[in-house]
Amino acid sequence: ARDVQSRSTATRETVDRTADARATARPDPGVGRATRATMMSAMANATARVATARATTTTTKRRRGTRARAMRAETVTIARCEGARARRASTAGAKSARETRSAIGLGQKRAARAARRAGGGAIEINPNDPPEEEVFDMTEGGQKKRWGMVFALFIAFVLCNLDKVNMSVAIVPMAESFGWTATQKGLVASAFFWGYSFTQIPGGWLASKYGGKAVLFWGVMLWSFGTLIAPWCAALGMPALLASRFLVGLGEGVAPSAATGVLAKGVPPSQRSKAVTSAFGGLDVGSLLGLLIAPPIIFHLGGWAAVFYLFGALGFFWGAWWFISYMRDSSTDMKEVETTGAKKGLSIPWAAFVRNPQFWALTVAHFTWNYFSYGLLAWLPSFLASAMGVTLSKSSFLSILPYLSTVIVTALIAPLAGELEAKKKLTRTQIRKGSQTLCFGVGAVTLTMIGLIVNATPVAAVTNQTIGMVVGLLSVTFGFAAFIRTGLFCGHQDLSPKYASIMLGVTNTAAAIASTLSTFFTGLFLSMTGGNWAYSLFFPIAALQLVSVFVFLIWKSDPVDFDAVA
Repeated sequence: ARDVQSRSTATRETVDRTADARATARPDPGVGRATRATMMSAMANATARVATARATTTTTKRRRGTRARAMRAETVTIARCEGARARRASTAGAKSARETRSAIGLGQKRAARAARRAGGGAIEINPNDPPEEEVFDMTEGGQKKRWGMVFALFIAFVLCNLDKVNMSVAIVPMAESFGWTATQKGLVASAFFWGYSFTQIPGGWLASKYGGKAVLFWGVMLWSFGTLIAPWCAALGMPALLASRFLVGLGEGVAPSAATGVLAKGVPPSQRSKAVTSAFGGLDVGSLLGLLIAPPIIFHLGGWAAVFYLFGALGFFWGAWWFISYMRDSSTDMKEVETTGAKKGLSIPWAAFVRNPQFWALTVAHFTWNYFSYGLLAWLPSFLASAMGVTLSKSSFLSILPYLSTVIVTALIAPLAGELEAKKKLTRTQIRKGSQTLCFGVGAVTLTMIGLIVNATPVAAVTNQTIGMVVGLLSVTFGFAAFIRTGLFCGHQDLSPKYASIMLGVTNTAAAIASTLSTFFTGLFLSMTGGNWAYSLFFPIAALQLVSVFVFLIWKSDPVDFDAVA
């Protein structure tokens, strides 16, 4: 625009000069003919320059107008392109937002399913945690190694209960060989739990200080050694045999805490529920497998001593595998571990635990659970052989059925409890109370019925129908006992996620004492009552379960801030 204005000014100046030239070129009578010709030529030239300037100005204006229109068209095109890009970006953003919301929803659904499989407990998600890919090896090779380690833990727990159950089966022929009384049999069965209860809390401390992998290795080595030397110790006398079983209990007592440390350090949170279930599932498999294979080993591989030699040797083979493959391999561990808390130590509010009624409800329930479960685990084969007249091999087979029912019902109730809580049909407190009522309430009724049947049926009058009724009632008892998974064993986390493991260690210590009392007093009561199984085994357990049902009615699943209470 400034250029056009400048050219217009120049044109006006040219026109003015031309006008002056015309005025000057007017004929003057006093001027000669040559001068007039020169002036006319100058005037024609000026007129030509004016015309040329006007034509140039017109052309320039046309060019400027064309260029301006082109620039406006280009601007509109650019605006349209930018608008299209914005619309595409908006569409992509909306799609990304939808995908993000979908992913979040899917993650929440998966978390809910994991919670249901774990028994309906809440899952805590810390948004400040780094991505799992930054902390754990999530490559294909890392995943394979991690699940190989979980499988090794599963085998360790299979061996754990194999070496626990072997005495329950072998004690029948051992008692015949050495002439033990029922009290002595109870003493042998309870010696394991002396050591087991002693290392519950220390096992957690050792795993925190030295690492779960090393503590688990030495625990397996210790209990395998105690199992291996049991036949030699039995030949030396009762004190030596009790010492060997005490060693087995010491070794197995550290296993739960050590394995928990290994899983916490080596398994991402998104895989932890599956890993914990898989690893600790070896306990149930070990119980079933021990009751199934121990009798054939005793009958066909050299007597009762063979079961201790074989199971003990398997522990050393496992130890070599663990030592070579996982114990010194840190690639399965977290890349970044928070150690500040470990260095400073953890102040445990013991007084707040003691003053909390829910904590005592958990303690009573855990005590009752172990008195029931380990009492029957230790004495069930002997009961079937003594009171029902069943052979050793058949009694071990029949003993499997109740534990098999536990495994089946456990697989059903975990998603059921989660579904009831997710749809808000029952509160968490109602689920915990209902689970414990079903576990112990049904058990109290069925065990009382078994005691009445045993008292009313002498051994000589036992028929296959009687055996079927007793085993069926035992299967119902153990089937409903599976509700303990959605009751007691979720209660610690409900009460305080921060101190759940510590509270579990405390209540499990009380439970280990109950295991010792159960195995010992059952034998003592058998001696005092002349072999009456109802008053020695079934009625005491039923009474404890009934008391525990009423005690657990005070339970509330509301979280407690024990630090504030303390």
